[in-house]
Amino acid sequence: MNKTKSIRNLLLAVSAGIIAASCTEKEEGPVVAQSEVSIAATISTSEQAPGARTNNLIYENFEISDIKVSIDNVKLILRGTTEGSNKPSIVQIRNNSPQILTLVEDGVIYEPIIGTAMAYDGIYGKLDFDLVQAKDIPEEDSMYGLSVYAKATWFGIPAIVYIDLEEEVNVMFNQGIEVDGAKDLYLTLYLDKFLEGVDPSLVSDGNGDGLVEVGPNDEDGNSEAYAAITANMKDAMTLKNGKFKEDKSKK
Repeated sequence: MNKTKSIRNLLLAVSAGIIAASCTEKEEGPVVAQSEVSIAATISTSEQAPGARTNNLIYENFEISDIKVSIDNVKLILRGTTEGSNKPSIVQIRNNSPQILTLVEDGVIYEPIIGTAMAYDGIYGKLDFDLVQAKDIPEEDSMYGLSVYAKATWFGIPAIVYIDLEEEVNVMFNQGIEVDGAKDLYLTLYLDKFLEGVDPSLVSDGNGDGLVEVGPNDEDGNSEAYAAITANMKDAMTLKNGKFKEDKSKK
């Protein structure tokens, strides 16, 4: 009798274990594939083919020598998740860690890495990030308190463009970018879109000190040019596939 009871208890224990395992598997759901996604930043022009790089830093009357952008809270947004799916809709690339992206310095183009994260395979339709004022740097740094800083020459006269906007930028890519394996992506600033609509008549060295300033405080009387450039910021950014160059020294 004791032997029969022991066998019965053993069978009950095994059955309970199988049911528990089945329930756990159901709760956890199937394993969903993930891939490593890296995002770097660069500049280009809207006329160039996807993945193409530019060495041309001249746009109409501006010849660019330096561009820096301060960003944070970078995230990819997964498109079309189904109800009940275990795929998160957001892949956080960078958060609570402001970063100054050096895109051009002394006429040299760089491709700084923004971040790398594991992303669930699928189609991604948007990248969001925040333009933020650079604060965790020395006050004498040219980027201090700014989100965008650019140096150029304008008709041969030294020029500076500085922007202190703090806002979210949504980069939409309607065709979608498929992640189904390791992927390198570029957050790309289109130089022609950045300066689009800045008519030469809107820019001047108003105080005659030999430096053209375009900024938020109507320096040199260039408020219209500043308004045009800040209005361009969102449309000037896009996301492209691409292989990163070897030089990643500017982070």
